[in-house]
Amino acid sequence: MEYVMVKQLTRSAVRIYGALSALGNGSGNVMESLLPFFDPILRQHNGGKLDPNVIATAIRNTYKWNFNADVVEAFVPYMEKHGWLRADVPGNTHTTYTINVEEDDTQDTSIHRVESDLKNIASDFKTFSESLSPLTTIPREVEEFEDILVEWLLYVEAFSEKSIEFTSGFKSDESGKLVKKIEIPRPTSLRDEEQFLCARFVQHAIEHDDGKAEVLARIASIGLLTEVVQDFVKPVTSVEKTNLVVYLDAPVAMELLGVSGTASKENTAPVVSELVRMGASVRIFGQSVEEIKHSLQAVLKNPRPTGPTAQAMLRREVLKEFVVGVSQNPILFLEKLGVQPAYRTLDQIPSDHKYFTKEQLQDLYGRLHYAENPHAREHDADITALAIRQRHGKNSVDIFKSHVVVVTRNGLLAQIVRKMSQEMEGCPESMVPPVVHRRALATAMWLRTGMGAKDLNIPKRMLLASCERVLAIRPNVVDAVKRLTDAMGDEVTSQQLDLLVSQDRSAQALMDKTLGLTNVVTEENFPLLWREMLHPHMEEERERSRVAIEAEKEERRRKLGEARGRLQAVEKEKQDQAAAFSSQFAAKLAEDRGAVEALCEAVEGKLSRNRLVRIGVGLAIGLACSIPLLLDTTPVVRGVSFAGGWLLAYLTATGGQLVSVSTPNPKAMKNLHETAEVRKMSGKVKQFEIGWNGSKFDVNDSPKAQVATERTDLFTTEG
Repeated sequence: MEYVMVKQLTRSAVRIYGALSALGNGSGNVMESLLPFFDPILRQHNGGKLDPNVIATAIRNTYKWNFNADVVEAFVPYMEKHGWLRADVPGNTHTTYTINVEEDDTQDTSIHRVESDLKNIASDFKTFSESLSPLTTIPREVEEFEDILVEWLLYVEAFSEKSIEFTSGFKSDESGKLVKKIEIPRPTSLRDEEQFLCARFVQHAIEHDDGKAEVLARIASIGLLTEVVQDFVKPVTSVEKTNLVVYLDAPVAMELLGVSGTASKENTAPVVSELVRMGASVRIFGQSVEEIKHSLQAVLKNPRPTGPTAQAMLRREVLKEFVVGVSQNPILFLEKLGVQPAYRTLDQIPSDHKYFTKEQLQDLYGRLHYAENPHAREHDADITALAIRQRHGKNSVDIFKSHVVVVTRNGLLAQIVRKMSQEMEGCPESMVPPVVHRRALATAMWLRTGMGAKDLNIPKRMLLASCERVLAIRPNVVDAVKRLTDAMGDEVTSQQLDLLVSQDRSAQALMDKTLGLTNVVTEENFPLLWREMLHPHMEEERERSRVAIEAEKEERRRKLGEARGRLQAVEKEKQDQAAAFSSQFAAKLAEDRGAVEALCEAVEGKLSRNRLVRIGVGLAIGLACSIPLLLDTTPVVRGVSFAGGWLLAYLTATGGQLVSVSTPNPKAMKNLHETAEVRKMSGKVKQFEIGWNGSKFDVNDSPKAQVATERTDLFTTEG
């Protein structure tokens, strides 16, 4: 692909997107999956005769792919099968073809819907970008944001032969000193801040997944297909098994281990797992193991570290203790993931040196001059030489039959080795180079293995991992802020900066507000930038305080609830006890009432007997006093005797009362109480109100006893 972005591709991306319904249809044929790219080209010549040269020229101009008429003709059977071409002489192998791309209302509707979706996404992108960094507002129309976003999605992690056409020059550094700089051509026309904005928006959209994620991943899948379209002559069928030996470059192995962050691990781990499932041997050179140790130890020793591992630790995606453990013995952790170490040196097996000589190794080392670190250059050259020698000169156009490949995250290394391999004698241009970019391997596996091209997880994971790298804290931005704080001569502010940079949200705020550009950091906007860095930290503290307060409130509510529960339990227990007591009291009262009524009946019987005795004695007295009437006495004596006797008899019978023979109340009550005293029942008698009606006692409940029987809160307290 041309390193300068071609706008026609971004405009054609909408139609390609709408035509990608055949992608992952189960055929496993890559060439069929590439047909949507021909759709917008063929429509320009619809109804005319197919001229492979014209179509090849249009494809070269639109996509900058290395297409010629022969390549177009290789796609003719697939386009005819798809109904886009009609043979003028059916059955004739030398027939000409008429382009017949029918209008598909369903597809047009889909395309219009996609155009609308992209417009809405671009509008959201514009709003998101303008609100992200007030220091670097970029005034643009929605259409421009759409172009920027689609371009970035298509070319994320893309590299081409143009990428290795380095140029050298001298530029002034921050201190004004001239230093040598290597200019690396970009795969797109996007500036650094535009790429940062795209990565920030895509990360936000995928993480929140509000309907945009699938659209973004689908557009990214178009970019993945462009990786294989130029190598269409390679096998296009599905593959289930392979004896491929895959060596992981140090950064790829670090991603697999998880020390580079969650997104990077989730992007790499499925590819490695699928390789193992297919029977591939996944290994790592001893040189790469040492590279991992060196890289991680450098991060751990740096007081202000940057890079993927430092970012992952800031985000708490990986513990520092785990990084320390990996830095001491990476093999222990890699073997658990199915990666075996291979310890080889360049001096071993002299018979293999002919496949990659010492002179060729020196040539390769010289071509890697984009890497300023000589140790890194030596590592890359060594593992490349070892991989080429293990191939024993056996090359293949099929990546899964290429015997040995090194998978790297370094696109420049992959392109340099690819070009050098093509220049080596006996190596066809279509062969798979010994070093391949992780993106190319993932794409091949996505299209040709059980991972399934219909599943957009591969492009989505790739996007998140790419966003993570683009958004990483850049040392030059931190250094620019550090220089301003140092110039202030305020040691406290300088220490605060170190603290803020060590906080993920504050560090991300620094990158968001500057978009990764050092020239944004100036004395004029430094106070605003400083507040923006403090804001998420303060927000985090406020959120932590809010959470703590809510937790304290919740704990108090819990304790209050428990206290109320205990109080209710006590109240219920008291009510139950009161009810039980009332029941017992009522039963006891009923029992006592029966005893008192029996006592009253006994006293009534006694009083009744006494009354009968008095009446009998009175009658006897009356009869005795009537005897003189029968005797021979004077009338006076008889009259006095008769009247006096019967008066005495009456008084005896009534107990001294003049008008009634009944027992008076005081006497009856006195008898009752005396009898109760004798029988030890005085307490029971006092519980009731007892009345005497002249011949019988009336026993009634006492008002106090009635109240006590009816209450159920005998043990509760008022208040």
